[in-house]
Amino acid sequence: MPLFQYEAVDRKGNRYRDRREAASAAVLKDELRKEGFIPLSIDPYTPSRFNPFRRVTTKDLLIFTQELASLIESGLTLDRAILVLAQHSEKERLREVLNDVYRALQKGQSFSEALQAQKIFPRLYVNMVKAGEAGGILEPVLKRIAAFIQTTTEFKEEITSALIYPILLTLVGSSAVAVLMLYVIPRFAGIFKEMGQALPLPTQILLGVSSAVSSSWWVVLIVFVVGGVFLREYLKTDEGRIFLDRLLLRIPLLRSLQMKIYIARFSRTMGTLLKSGVPILSAIRISREVVGNQVISRRLEVLEEGVRKGKGVTQPLRESAVFPEVVMQMVAVGEEAGRLEETFIHIAERFEAESRSFIKRLISFIEPALILLMGLVVGFIVISMLLAIFSINEIPL
Repeated sequence: MPLFQYEAVDRKGNRYRDRREAASAAVLKDELRKEGFIPLSIDPYTPSRFNPFRRVTTKDLLIFTQELASLIESGLTLDRAILVLAQHSEKERLREVLNDVYRALQKGQSFSEALQAQKIFPRLYVNMVKAGEAGGILEPVLKRIAAFIQTTTEFKEEITSALIYPILLTLVGSSAVAVLMLYVIPRFAGIFKEMGQALPLPTQILLGVSSAVSSSWWVVLIVFVVGGVFLREYLKTDEGRIFLDRLLLRIPLLRSLQMKIYIARFSRTMGTLLKSGVPILSAIRISREVVGNQVISRRLEVLEEGVRKGKGVTQPLRESAVFPEVVMQMVAVGEEAGRLEETFIHIAERFEAESRSFIKRLISFIEPALILLMGLVVGFIVISMLLAIFSINEIPL
C-alpha cells in the first residue's frame, strides 16, 4: 500500500505529523476521523534521497531511552509512551523507527522483537530489553541502558577531546610546511638560480625536496587516494580487520592503552548485562562483540566455552590471557561472593580511570614533541634560506 504523510489535530488542539500506509488518501482520512483526529493535510510520502541529519546517533538513543523510562515511570503504558515519543521526536529517522515499533506493538509483538527489527538498536540494547521483559523490570533495565550509554559515550568523548589538540596541531603545522614547500621556496629557487652562486648544502637539500614535492605532489595524492580506498576495502574483510587489530596490539606504547580500553569496555558491558538479568553466556557473547578488536574477541572464546562447560568464570578468563592477574583476583572474589556483576562494573571503572590517566600522560608528551618537531622543520627551512641569502652577499661585484 502507498505511504502517506499527514498532519492532523486532536480534540484538544494538539498538532500531529506522521506517516501511515493506506489504500488511498480518502481511506486514511476516514481512519483518522474514526480515531478522533481532524485531518489538515494528507500527501503522498516521497522520502528525500540524501539527508546527513537523518542518521540516529548514540546521543539520540540515550535521550530516547531516558525519556521512555521517565514516561513509563509516570504511569504511561509502553505503547502509549512510544507513540508520544514518536510524535514529538525532532529527528525524522527516529520518528519513522518509533512509528514502526508502535505498529509492531499494536500487532502483538513484544518490545524486544519490535526493537530487533530496527537496525538502529544494537544487540546489547535488545538483549537487555528482552531480559527486562522476562523479569518484569523493564523500567529499571531502561535506566541501566541509559546509564550504560551515557557512561560509554562520556568516556569516548573524553578520549576524543584529548586528541583534538594534537591532531589540530599536526594539521596546521603540516599545512604551513606544505605552503612553504609548494609556493614560497620555489620563488626563491628561481632567484638563486639566476645568481649562479654555489649554494650551501642545507639550501641545496631544501630546494631538492621542494622541487620533488612541487613536481610530483599529484603522484603522491593519487597514491594516497588509491591506497586509502584499497586499505578501506581490505579492512572491511575479516582478514584485514584481524591484520590491523594484531598490528595495533604490537605497537608498544599503544598496546597498554588499548588493553585498558578493551578490558574496561568488556567489563562494563558484562556487568551491565548481568545486572539486567541477561544469561551469562549471552552476556559473554555480546561483550565479546563490543570489545572492538577481533584478536581479543577470539581469545575470549575460551571464556565462553569454559563457562558453557561449567568451569566457572575465573579459570576460563585466566586461560584467555587477556586480563591481568589483579583482575583475576577480583573476579575470583566476586564469583565466590555471588556479586560478579558488581565486580565487573568496578573493574570497568578502574580501567576507565587508568585509561584517562594514561591518555593525559601520553598527550602531555605528544604535544611538546609535535611542537618541537614542527619547530625543527620550520627552523631548518628558515636557516637554509638565510644561509642562501647570506651567500648572495658574498658574490663579488
